[in-house]
Amino acid sequence: MAGIDLEKAREITRAVLAKGAEMGLKPLSVAVLDTGGHLIMLERSDGANAAGPEIARSKGRAAVMMHMGGKQLKALSQDTSWFMPSMREACHGQVFPAPGAVLVRDSDGTVVGGLGVSGDAGANDAACAVAALASVGLVGED
Repeated sequence: MAGIDLEKAREITRAVLAKGAEMGLKPLSVAVLDTGGHLIMLERSDGANAAGPEIARSKGRAAVMMHMGGKQLKALSQDTSWFMPSMREACHGQVFPAPGAVLVRDSDGTVVGGLGVSGDAGANDAACAVAALASVGLVGED
């Protein structure tokens, strides 16, 4: 797989929303991005909070721009006080280093995009995203 196309983005989005419902999570927002950090698909569940789509997009963008999942990004931001403010400045504020920021790889380990999930607790957003990606044959790195 060279990257995530629109049909695969739709499949990922459906899988995330289905997994979130199965897990009993609050309504979610889902953003699927390509390897350049460009949005392919953005969907907000009925009842999801108004900020969710932007948070999801910013989480996915952080993962793909840095080639790190949310756990690594959060640790980096805590360990290096200057790094995340600098990254936010460089990316015009469009990165959110938190759980639910998921780097997406194919079965060969190649980075194919980013996924951002927002709406519930960060750990739940991340668990939902990783499980959903596995269900469609991809690997999520949170």
